[in-house]
Amino acid sequence: MLGNDVLGDCTCADVLHHRMLQASVAHAGSPLTFSDADAIALYEKVGGYNPGDPSSDQGAVMLDVQNYCKANFPVQGFVTLDAGNLSQIQAALYLFGGVDLGFNVPAYIMDVPAGGSWSDNGGDKSIEGGHAVLACGYGRTGFRVVSWGQTYTANWEFWSQYVDEAYAWVSTEWIKASGVSPSGLDLAGLLQDLNAV
Repeated sequence: MLGNDVLGDCTCADVLHHRMLQASVAHAGSPLTFSDADAIALYEKVGGYNPGDPSSDQGAVMLDVQNYCKANFPVQGFVTLDAGNLSQIQAALYLFGGVDLGFNVPAYIMDVPAGGSWSDNGGDKSIEGGHAVLACGYGRTGFRVVSWGQTYTANWEFWSQYVDEAYAWVSTEWIKASGVSPSGLDLAGLLQDLNAV
Protein backbone atom coordinates (compact mmCIF):
# COMPACT_ATOMS: atom_id res chain seq x y z
CA MET A 1 0.00 0.00 0.00
CA LEU A 2 2.97 2.34 0.60
CA GLY A 3 0.94 4.22 3.18
CA ASN A 4 -2.04 4.86 0.90
CA ASP A 5 -4.37 2.81 3.08
CA VAL A 6 -4.13 5.43 5.85
CA LEU A 7 -2.91 8.59 4.05
CA GLY A 8 -3.67 10.48 0.86
CA ASP A 9 -0.16 9.82 -0.48
CA CYS A 10 -1.32 8.12 -3.70
CA THR A 11 0.87 10.32 -5.91
CA CYS A 12 3.93 9.20 -3.93
CA ALA A 13 2.90 5.54 -3.84
CA ASP A 14 2.32 5.76 -7.59
CA VAL A 15 5.85 6.93 -8.46
CA LEU A 16 7.47 4.38 -6.14
CA HIS A 17 5.40 1.64 -7.80
CA HIS A 18 6.60 3.07 -11.13
CA ARG A 19 10.24 2.71 -10.12
CA MET A 20 9.65 -0.81 -8.78
CA LEU A 21 8.01 -1.89 -12.03
CA GLN A 22 10.71 -0.47 -14.28
CA ALA A 23 13.56 -1.96 -12.27
CA SER A 24 11.91 -5.38 -11.96
CA VAL A 25 11.35 -5.64 -15.72
CA ALA A 26 14.63 -4.12 -16.93
CA HIS A 27 16.87 -5.59 -14.21
CA ALA A 28 15.32 -8.94 -13.35
CA GLY A 29 16.93 -10.39 -10.27
CA SER A 30 17.66 -7.05 -8.61
CA PRO A 31 14.28 -5.43 -7.98
CA LEU A 32 13.76 -2.26 -6.00
CA THR A 33 11.67 -2.34 -2.86
CA PHE A 34 10.13 0.53 -0.92
CA SER A 35 8.37 0.67 2.42
CA ASP A 36 5.46 2.68 3.76
CA ALA A 37 8.07 4.84 5.51
CA ASP A 38 9.72 5.63 2.14
CA ALA A 39 6.40 6.75 0.64
CA ILE A 40 5.50 8.81 3.70
CA ALA A 41 8.92 10.52 3.71
CA LEU A 42 8.37 11.42 0.05
CA TYR A 43 4.88 12.69 0.92
CA GLU A 44 6.38 14.94 3.60
CA LYS A 45 8.86 16.42 1.10
CA VAL A 46 6.49 16.91 -1.82
CA GLY A 47 3.04 17.16 -0.31
CA GLY A 48 3.83 19.07 2.86
CA TYR A 49 2.51 16.26 5.03
CA ASN A 50 3.37 16.58 8.74
CA PRO A 51 2.80 13.38 10.77
CA GLY A 52 2.08 15.54 13.83
CA ASP A 53 -0.72 17.40 12.04
CA PRO A 54 -3.42 15.16 10.54
CA SER A 55 -4.95 18.17 8.76
CA SER A 56 -1.82 18.33 6.56
CA ASP A 57 -2.87 15.07 4.84
CA GLN A 58 -4.20 16.84 1.75
CA GLY A 59 -2.56 14.82 -1.02
CA ALA A 60 0.14 16.07 -3.38
CA VAL A 61 -0.10 17.58 -6.86
CA MET A 62 0.95 15.08 -9.53
CA LEU A 63 3.03 17.63 -11.44
CA ASP A 64 4.92 18.55 -8.25
CA VAL A 65 5.71 14.87 -7.69
CA GLN A 66 6.87 14.43 -11.30
CA ASN A 67 9.19 17.43 -10.95
CA TYR A 68 10.56 16.03 -7.68
CA CYS A 69 11.24 12.69 -9.38
CA LYS A 70 13.14 14.41 -12.17
CA ALA A 71 15.28 16.29 -9.66
CA ASN A 72 15.88 13.45 -7.18
CA PHE A 73 15.37 10.06 -8.85
CA PRO A 74 17.18 8.51 -11.84
CA VAL A 75 14.61 10.18 -14.10
CA GLN A 76 16.13 12.13 -16.99
CA GLY A 77 12.83 13.75 -17.85
CA PHE A 78 9.12 13.30 -18.10
CA VAL A 79 6.42 14.31 -20.53
CA THR A 80 2.83 15.30 -19.94
CA LEU A 81 0.70 13.11 -22.15
CA ASP A 82 -2.61 13.96 -23.77
CA ALA A 83 -4.88 11.83 -21.57
CA GLY A 84 -7.53 11.87 -24.30
CA ASN A 85 -5.21 10.43 -26.95
CA LEU A 86 -5.32 6.68 -26.34
CA SER A 87 -2.81 5.92 -29.11
CA GLN A 88 -0.30 8.21 -27.39
CA ILE A 89 -1.01 6.57 -24.02
CA GLN A 90 -0.53 3.08 -25.46
CA ALA A 91 2.74 4.08 -27.16
CA ALA A 92 4.02 5.58 -23.89
CA LEU A 93 3.08 2.44 -21.93
CA TYR A 94 4.99 0.31 -24.42
CA LEU A 95 8.05 2.53 -24.79
CA PHE A 96 8.49 3.69 -21.19
CA GLY A 97 7.10 0.75 -19.21
CA GLY A 98 4.43 2.67 -17.33
CA VAL A 99 2.34 5.81 -17.16
CA ASP A 100 1.46 7.76 -14.01
CA LEU A 101 -2.17 8.72 -14.25
CA GLY A 102 -4.59 10.80 -12.26
CA PHE A 103 -8.32 10.23 -12.39
CA ASN A 104 -11.63 11.03 -10.77
CA VAL A 105 -12.76 8.11 -8.60
CA PRO A 106 -16.34 6.92 -9.20
CA ALA A 107 -17.84 5.58 -5.96
CA TYR A 108 -18.51 2.12 -7.39
CA ILE A 109 -14.80 1.20 -7.63
CA MET A 110 -14.33 1.53 -3.87
CA ASP A 111 -15.85 -1.93 -3.40
CA VAL A 112 -14.05 -3.70 -6.26
CA PRO A 113 -11.91 -6.55 -4.86
CA ALA A 114 -8.18 -6.80 -5.63
CA GLY A 115 -7.64 -8.09 -9.14
CA GLY A 116 -11.11 -6.96 -10.17
CA SER A 117 -12.28 -4.60 -12.88
CA TRP A 118 -13.00 -0.89 -12.56
CA SER A 119 -15.00 -0.94 -15.78
CA ASP A 120 -18.47 0.55 -15.41
CA ASN A 121 -20.70 -1.93 -13.66
CA GLY A 122 -23.76 0.29 -13.47
CA GLY A 123 -22.93 1.30 -9.90
CA ASP A 124 -22.78 4.70 -8.22
CA LYS A 125 -20.85 7.07 -10.47
CA SER A 126 -20.66 9.97 -8.02
CA ILE A 127 -17.07 11.18 -7.67
CA GLU A 128 -15.32 10.40 -4.39
CA GLY A 129 -12.22 12.48 -5.16
CA GLY A 130 -9.01 12.17 -7.13
CA HIS A 131 -6.50 9.33 -7.20
CA ALA A 132 -3.11 8.65 -8.79
CA VAL A 133 -2.06 5.19 -9.96
CA LEU A 134 0.48 3.52 -12.21
CA ALA A 135 -0.85 2.20 -15.51
CA CYS A 136 1.40 -0.77 -16.25
CA GLY A 137 -0.03 -2.53 -19.26
CA TYR A 138 -2.80 -2.56 -21.84
CA GLY A 139 -4.62 -4.65 -24.39
CA ARG A 140 -7.34 -4.17 -26.97
CA THR A 141 -10.11 -3.91 -24.41
CA GLY A 142 -8.44 -1.91 -21.65
CA PHE A 143 -5.54 -1.33 -19.31
CA ARG A 144 -4.05 -2.56 -16.01
CA VAL A 145 -3.12 -0.41 -13.02
CA VAL A 146 -1.38 -0.76 -9.67
CA SER A 147 -3.33 0.81 -6.82
CA TRP A 148 -3.64 0.21 -3.10
CA GLY A 149 -0.96 -2.48 -3.33
CA GLN A 150 -2.95 -4.54 -5.85
CA THR A 151 -3.60 -4.69 -9.58
CA TYR A 152 -6.90 -3.85 -11.28
CA THR A 153 -8.13 -3.70 -14.85
CA ALA A 154 -10.43 -1.22 -16.57
CA ASN A 155 -11.71 -0.73 -20.08
CA TRP A 156 -10.83 2.19 -22.33
CA GLU A 157 -14.26 3.70 -21.72
CA PHE A 158 -13.31 4.07 -18.04
CA TRP A 159 -10.11 5.84 -19.10
CA SER A 160 -11.98 8.21 -21.40
CA GLN A 161 -14.56 9.05 -18.77
CA TYR A 162 -12.40 9.47 -15.66
CA VAL A 163 -8.68 9.92 -16.45
CA ASP A 164 -7.54 13.54 -16.74
CA GLU A 165 -3.74 13.46 -16.17
CA ALA A 166 -1.00 11.22 -17.52
CA TYR A 167 2.82 11.35 -17.41
CA ALA A 168 5.60 9.18 -18.86
CA TRP A 169 9.23 9.05 -17.69
CA VAL A 170 12.58 8.61 -19.33
CA SER A 171 14.50 6.78 -16.62
CA THR A 172 17.78 4.90 -16.39
CA GLU A 173 15.97 2.31 -14.26
CA TRP A 174 14.12 1.26 -17.43
CA ILE A 175 17.39 0.82 -19.34
CA LYS A 176 19.11 -2.56 -19.34
CA ALA A 177 22.89 -3.04 -19.22
CA SER A 178 22.81 -3.22 -23.04
CA GLY A 179 21.84 0.47 -23.13
CA VAL A 180 18.30 -0.10 -24.40
CA SER A 181 15.00 -0.64 -22.61
CA PRO A 182 13.00 -3.89 -22.76
CA SER A 183 10.94 -2.18 -25.50
CA GLY A 184 14.09 -1.33 -27.50
CA LEU A 185 14.27 2.36 -26.53
CA ASP A 186 17.83 3.69 -26.90
CA LEU A 187 18.17 6.18 -24.02
CA ALA A 188 21.41 7.74 -25.27
CA GLY A 189 19.93 8.25 -28.73
CA LEU A 190 16.72 9.71 -27.32
CA LEU A 191 18.61 12.16 -25.09
CA GLN A 192 20.83 13.16 -28.01
CA ASP A 193 17.73 13.83 -30.14
CA LEU A 194 16.14 15.86 -27.33
CA ASN A 195 19.27 17.97 -26.92
CA ALA A 196 19.28 18.70 -30.65
CA VAL A 197 15.74 20.12 -30.52
